Amino acid sequence: MEWEEIVQEDQVIRYLREKPPKEILSFLISNKEYEAKFYRELAEGCSLESVKTLFSSFSEENLKKKNELYEKFQLLYPGEEPKPTKLSLFQHRKVPKSFKTLREHLRVLRTCMEETYEILSKIIKDDSMKSTLSALSHIEGEHYNRLRELYELLLALSEDETKLKELAPGGYIFSTKFKARYFLLNFTDKYRVAVITRDSPEEVKKLFRGNVEVYWLTNIPTVGSISPDRFDEAKRFMIDFLKRGNSILAIEGIEHLNAKLGFKKLFEVLTYLKDYAMVNQSYVVISGDLKAFNESEKGVLTSEFHIIS
Repeated sequence: MEWEEIVQEDQVIRYLREKPPKEILSFLISNKEYEAKFYRELAEGCSLESVKTLFSSFSEENLKKKNELYEKFQLLYPGEEPKPTKLSLFQHRKVPKSFKTLREHLRVLRTCMEETYEILSKIIKDDSMKSTLSALSHIEGEHYNRLRELYELLLALSEDETKLKELAPGGYIFSTKFKARYFLLNFTDKYRVAVITRDSPEEVKKLFRGNVEVYWLTNIPTVGSISPDRFDEAKRFMIDFLKRGNSILAIEGIEHLNAKLGFKKLFEVLTYLKDYAMVNQSYVVISGDLKAFNESEKGVLTSEFHIIS
């Protein structure tokens, strides 16, 4: 479809096309507020914790961006206030009061996977507004990627919905840490969860609202850290965690551990932990970039760890 055709079909774009920068910025501020409200209402209707958490984060991020845009408006137009508008890119998006089935969650995720700001940035003439809209487009692109990953995860789980309610003790593998984390969000009220990560522990704790133990995979000697070079030596505490039963041990960045330990040693540790999980009604969830492993190694991994998505 040509851009001109899109302009003709979209009321919002027709409205903005010839507006001065002040009115466009006012629109963007209002729209961010509408967008935050849209995602907040979606979160309130979710029954799946993973989807609820994602939509809540989008709402918070949009409110933060709205405040940044307002500060920009105050800087450009001192003493003035943005002109409110009822027109919004989200005004026609209906929010269901509640959605409980996996199919309903998938449908809602699918309707959110759009990139409207990219269209706007290509037709608005003012260079400063193009820059702002391109930045917003980048943010929407990041939102899209997270929506897509969660959609892919739930789509894979739709083939066996029991995995969202209960798991057979043992080992599971995910192709990204995002999918592993958002899968685990649905289980934090039922299981003890510990995450071993290369990311900031505070970032992970925030995502799980503190309902998780976090260990930092780093060579820096600090409280709660595990050296990747001596990962096999740290398995004692991981075994003790799994022995408590009803526990999920999540190990992120297996490609990083593979580079440090070599596949043979890494595989020995992971399968050792998985076996302890099985006899103690617990679980080992691993995640990472599977492209970092050759076909033979991937085959061995997936023979021991059930791949979900």
